[in-house]
Amino acid sequence: MKKIVSTTIALALIAGAAIYAQSKINVTDNNRQIAKWESLAEQGDTAAMHRLIEFYDENSIQYVEVEEAYDAYGNELPVDDINLSNKNDAEQTKLYSERLNYWLEKGIAINDPVALATKGMRLYYEDESEAIFYLSKAADGGNAQAALFCGSACLNQGNGEEAFKYLSTAYRLGAPSAGWHLAMCYSAGIGTEVNREKAIEVMRHAAILNYPEAVSEMRRIEPGNKVWQHKADSLEIDSLDFQIISK
Repeated sequence: MKKIVSTTIALALIAGAAIYAQSKINVTDNNRQIAKWESLAEQGDTAAMHRLIEFYDENSIQYVEVEEAYDAYGNELPVDDINLSNKNDAEQTKLYSERLNYWLEKGIAINDPVALATKGMRLYYEDESEAIFYLSKAADGGNAQAALFCGSACLNQGNGEEAFKYLSTAYRLGAPSAGWHLAMCYSAGIGTEVNREKAIEVMRHAAILNYPEAVSEMRRIEPGNKVWQHKADSLEIDSLDFQIISK
């Protein structure tokens, strides 16, 4: 059971039926490319496998039961309707999900970072401990998004040293929000010594990459710096009350 607070609850829609079964490819004008990727991936083309994993991941619904949901104004949303809609969409994309699981298993068997990262991120909201297992492997293989999610999961699990390690990896690999998370570690001494100067350094980097929360934080820390105000205006960022770095 999950609690969510969201401005929009987005549900992916299916453009057509899944086009591939393990024994037969049903080719139409709309699925020739997917069929081609399936054929190439079966021959060992990892780039094609990555495209398939990305496509099936984006176009399949993972059912997660919601406990509470609110809109941007704090109004409670009808949970039963949300869960029913999620469940119906998950059923509609069942074949896509099956193909995704097929390629995830194939990829994980060869320690493919994309497969490991996708598996871990799909587990992130269900089982953080299991998610960390896959995300850490993908992060060690150089996947920035996996490193970010792994660091975040470790933070939630109270493992400061591992959180700092993987957030540092995500930062080094260029994940825009990693600096904001890493600044939290430096500011609060999570997995490392307290270092305000370093916290500002990594926060500034995230703000330069236009991560909204980092821009808001830098505008608070450096109110006279017009760069942050310009970025806040262009990104339409309101001031946030959540303070990361103390003055």
